[in-house]
Amino acid sequence: MKKRFFALMIIMLAVTMLGGLSSAEAAMSDRWSGDTIKIGYLANLTGSGAYTDIPPKLAIEDYIKEVNAKGGWLGKKLELISYDAGRDALTESVTAVNKMIQQDKVIAIVGPTGSRYAIPIVQLCNESKTPCITIGATNAKVTVNEDTGAVHPYMFRVSFADSYQGSAMANFAFKELGIKEVATIAGVDDLYAQGILKYFTDEFKRLGGKIVNAQSYQTSDVEFRAQLSAIDNSGAKVLYSPACEYKYATLIAKQAEQLGLEFTYLFPDGVYAPELMETAGPQVEGAYLSTPMTDDAPEYADYKKAFDARHKKTGYKANIYAYYGMDGIMLLEWAVKKTKSFDGEVLKKALESAKNVPLFTESFTIDPKTHNPLNKSVTILQIKDSKYHHLKTFKPTK
Repeated sequence: MKKRFFALMIIMLAVTMLGGLSSAEAAMSDRWSGDTIKIGYLANLTGSGAYTDIPPKLAIEDYIKEVNAKGGWLGKKLELISYDAGRDALTESVTAVNKMIQQDKVIAIVGPTGSRYAIPIVQLCNESKTPCITIGATNAKVTVNEDTGAVHPYMFRVSFADSYQGSAMANFAFKELGIKEVATIAGVDDLYAQGILKYFTDEFKRLGGKIVNAQSYQTSDVEFRAQLSAIDNSGAKVLYSPACEYKYATLIAKQAEQLGLEFTYLFPDGVYAPELMETAGPQVEGAYLSTPMTDDAPEYADYKKAFDARHKKTGYKANIYAYYGMDGIMLLEWAVKKTKSFDGEVLKKALESAKNVPLFTESFTIDPKTHNPLNKSVTILQIKDSKYHHLKTFKPTK
């Protein structure tokens, strides 16, 4: 029922906002008729997830400055139009993207990092023929209609999907750690968490593993002791928590410690952040995480050093989403230069045929059936002495 209500709300909001799009479509050339081309950036800039979303905004702005200094794209300067949807992902995302399309006349959107911001804007992007390149929204519904299996034509993804890291962690836990029983705890209203949870659970069971206890919470919750006690009573020693932010991992691990409970934690990339070591380093000692890359990977060292120095006053440092932000803007740049066009439909056709495109993190090839990247790497980390340690990197087959 909640899923149906959420879907209905998205449709109603989008239909309301789409009321003025017919006139916008009639004058789509207005998007690139001037001397400046506008690109949208949708993000959580003021909420608890700002630590994730502000670095990619800064990275894209830096890149645009470099591009403009070299003459822009096809002789036109670029401008990034940013909107915050951190207080209410559902309504603010739709409102923001509607403004981007009708008022700002962006040619495309780069971002968001979260599925709860991306899914509500799918219909707007499709109807207005505005390509959206998400840089961290991993839920399958961002790019594919779950009812029909049809791809959303104007939604694209440079990050891996939930199926990638969910199945990757299940395989790593079962095959390499020898874990046969796991308990889970996830936000019931968190699209990111629910997506990863499904793929982890399905794959873990397929391998022969058992989910001995499954607990849930609302993302507004700060108290988890009842769920943790239930998990302990089940006899579980391993806890998979596909949280969307490190604050949930912090609360869960600290409250477990207060109850005298010890678990081996398994986390997804939503939890990966340097701040986790500051808020709960000792409590998550020994935990394993799946992530596309690490902030301090050697191949990004020079970029990170320059970024961190440039933005020292802001307090924000380069993170994996800054790297994905670079991927997103570079993929859009590739499409523009390949087609010599700013037209949304033309760019869409180029994006869905992208193959071996060199981006910031790695070469990009798209699956035209899902608009997901093919052969994205998954990195497994372990926390030791309040530090992230690389264990292995591999490319899942699904």
